[in-house]
Amino acid sequence: MDSEYLNSYNKLKSEIEKFDISSSPEDERKLLSELNRLSFIAFGFTKIVPQFERLTINSSLPNNNNETITEINFLKNPPPESRTKYGRANLKNQSVLYATFCLPTALNENNPEIGDLVTISKWGLKDINFRLMVYPVFDFFNTNNIQLKNEFNNSIKNYSQNLKEIIIIDNCLIASYFSKFVERGKEINYTLSAHIADKILNKMYNGKIEAIIYPSVKDRTRSDNIALKPEIFNQKYHLLEVRESRVISKKEGRIFLKVIKTTTKFNTEYIRW
Repeated sequence: MDSEYLNSYNKLKSEIEKFDISSSPEDERKLLSELNRLSFIAFGFTKIVPQFERLTINSSLPNNNNETITEINFLKNPPPESRTKYGRANLKNQSVLYATFCLPTALNENNPEIGDLVTISKWGLKDINFRLMVYPVFDFFNTNNIQLKNEFNNSIKNYSQNLKEIIIIDNCLIASYFSKFVERGKEINYTLSAHIADKILNKMYNGKIEAIIYPSVKDRTRSDNIALKPEIFNQKYHLLEVRESRVISKKEGRIFLKVIKTTTKFNTEYIRW
């Protein structure tokens, strides 16, 4: 990859980071017109993702006054009609299942307040032979995720050099959209990554891509998050453990919890604490 391309890529990343239509939402229509014309190679590969965790802030649920969650459904992705704003990988009125592989990342992403009850749910594959068709989002030239990069390289090793470079360029472009920091209250700036995610999950590769793995923007370690199609989540994963904790302090960017109770007892609908 020549230096001219890398310089152009770094300039583009800088422009995307400064991009802000929160003060002029009428520009959303113009942006969507451009995104609809955007084409790229949505290259996916199969990967075993054995388990992950979700963090739910109890009081964020309907009619929950910082109380214990008893219904498993409230630990899953929210219904589409409740998604009134763009998310990192979801359109308005579209639901995806967000999860993480590292609890501190989930805490930084959700940023609960002191006194909040939070529920951490651990989910695992129903069958150890299940695999996910994933699209990896990462900065090919600067990533610290060597394992994901090796899997990515191994998956494209038989392609021509020209096609490899196109795939890498497209991947880096998408990574620049996903790495944009978005302030709370300015979710319209997720327009870029949300529409790219919708293309990847639902409109390209014959709809075969089931999940997107991408680095956390709000966690300085850049550990991975995952966004799954809800139907794939329900088909391939089941609940392993639930624990309820209270946020007891926040200090120097870290959030500290006190575990209140843990259970592995539940049926298809309810948690037995």
